[in-house]
Amino acid sequence: MSNQLADYLTTPVGFALGVLGLKLYPWQERVLWDLNLPGAVALRAANGSGKTAVVGAAAALWHASAFPGSLTICTAGVFRQVSEQLFPALHRHAGKFPGGVFNSTDVTLANGSKIFGFATDEANKFEGWHNPHLLIIADESKGIPDAIFEAVERCAPTRFLCMSSPGGCFGFFHAAFHSRRKFFRQHVVTAYDCPHISAEWIDGQIAKYGREHPLIQSMIFGEFMSGDADGCVVPLVFVERNLASPPAFKDEGTPSAFCDFAAGSDENVLAVRRGNRVEIVAAWRETDTMKAVGKFIMLFREQKLTPEQISADEGGLGIVICDRLAENGWPVNRVNNGSAADKPEAYANKGAEIWFEGRVQIEKGEIILPNDPELIAQLTSRRGWPDSKGRLQLESKADMRSRGLSSPDRADAVLGCMMPARAGGFDEVSIRGVFVGDDNRFAPRTFQPRFTRQFSNEQGNLQSILKSRGLL
Repeated sequence: MSNQLADYLTTPVGFALGVLGLKLYPWQERVLWDLNLPGAVALRAANGSGKTAVVGAAAALWHASAFPGSLTICTAGVFRQVSEQLFPALHRHAGKFPGGVFNSTDVTLANGSKIFGFATDEANKFEGWHNPHLLIIADESKGIPDAIFEAVERCAPTRFLCMSSPGGCFGFFHAAFHSRRKFFRQHVVTAYDCPHISAEWIDGQIAKYGREHPLIQSMIFGEFMSGDADGCVVPLVFVERNLASPPAFKDEGTPSAFCDFAAGSDENVLAVRRGNRVEIVAAWRETDTMKAVGKFIMLFREQKLTPEQISADEGGLGIVICDRLAENGWPVNRVNNGSAADKPEAYANKGAEIWFEGRVQIEKGEIILPNDPELIAQLTSRRGWPDSKGRLQLESKADMRSRGLSSPDRADAVLGCMMPARAGGFDEVSIRGVFVGDDNRFAPRTFQPRFTRQFSNEQGNLQSILKSRGLL
């Protein structure tokens, strides 16, 4: 085997092809090439692209092999991404590393290099990782708190791979492609860049949800969810445009009402949709639950509603109020925001489905909203992003409180009464331009395919050469 080929095997791409036997897409080669040099690499990829099993695993094993005694730390927004995705991918190559010990979340190679996997939301637990050759891989980075990334920077890694499917327009991962972009070699991967994702499946998803839907923007186009800078589900620009130029009133269909129940400082809210117009009938605070029940019944009668036209949030205190309403002859439709969505492949739960489908109606100008300042503030404050399975999820109310925000009771009621009238999928609308980043400064070097052709002829010599160079 030539020295040129042997040198090539010590690069991330050569190692992935010649030692691990992987078949790489062009974008996977480009990302791995950028890891050949010290520095930070940011990868924003569509769901199911192969970033973890191929790029993450190849990078970790290459670094551990190329730098004896080195340290690789693998973390993620949720621990199962490390334990159920990345480390099983490492284990598939265990037989290629004689003397290596492959455990559930740690690997030790015969050359003394170690790979550790863990996840934490406590920054102090991430500090203390130091090594002359330190690689940190942050998978599903959109779910990792900014404080953890600050701890990562204090570790001063030699190489840093930050990768994720995109989420909201906030946080460290978003900044890696925007305000902090000059510090990263960037890569953006769409579903069209991945031959294993069929064009028929892509077209079907777009037809089902529409090109502008946040799920499609993230899942297919690898794009951050469009909207306000803080990644809110319903951007202020959508609401302002809707209020400035509302659609013509269409008095069609039966009324649809939604009750959001509360206690203490939160509000009880009744919102009613007639045709394409939504009205907040009442919003009030009441500490006496039975008094709240009585007022809801009075409002139902005033609005000439029937039980089948009314939906209500049965979460928390809601289950008690729903029971009492039923005892008084008002068996309303119960909605549990934490239950499974009607479209479980798209939404993490029912609450996320209500908010994101309502967002689309507002964006497309299909609904007449009440010009209520408190409602507007609540609609445009709650954040959302795709989870690790590519499903859209909502910021929890506990997290909203930690940001100094109250429960979005009026928004929950308004969006809730919009939901029953929404049937079928989303219409297709034109797509915005896809931001790909200006990474010309980090143009990848050209891969030389002649080396790949030699692998099949000289595979038997690889082990001895790599061992002689201290790589195995």
